Amino acid sequence: MSEFLTAYPRTSIARGFRAFIKREEVELDHLSLMVKTKKDEIIKALLSEGFKTTRLENKKPNQIGCGLAKRLSKPWEMHIRLFDMQQGLIAIQAEVEISRRYIQHIRSVRAPVIYEVEQILKKHQIEYKIWNAKIRDYITRVIDNHEIKLAAPSLPAISWKHMMGYVTALSVVYLLKFVGVF
Repeated sequence: MSEFLTAYPRTSIARGFRAFIKREEVELDHLSLMVKTKKDEIIKALLSEGFKTTRLENKKPNQIGCGLAKRLSKPWEMHIRLFDMQQGLIAIQAEVEISRRYIQHIRSVRAPVIYEVEQILKKHQIEYKIWNAKIRDYITRVIDNHEIKLAAPSLPAISWKHMMGYVTALSVVYLLKFVGVF
């Protein structure tokens, strides 16, 4: 299994001052990409990049519709949510986590991502700004980044479908044994 490597802004300039995100604050996901584009245009761009709408997700307040997910190298998946902000702005937040196809998703490590989504927006010529919710202002320049390395689970990723097949087969065998067929 592979590990996932990414970067997340550590030191940036906003309002003329340095803003610093500590390593332990990365998981709080203070940064969002803000766009003034129609949601349909954003969704169309993401779908063209291989994202698919998700079902059965934990919706967050102000979330627009369903999230979008794209499988990366096994076992990783990128999950993107769009949020309705005021004045026609849409916030985009994304994270990389173990795919929901695997049991390990329940307790998996996650990391917010900015640059991966930024590349997609640039490719589709969608203008954006990086918003730092902690300081409540836009970032004008990133100085340096945290290097984030997500380790794959120590056990091989176990698919929900395969696990359900094993459990069903084992249940049938024990049921037949209980009934007296075996």
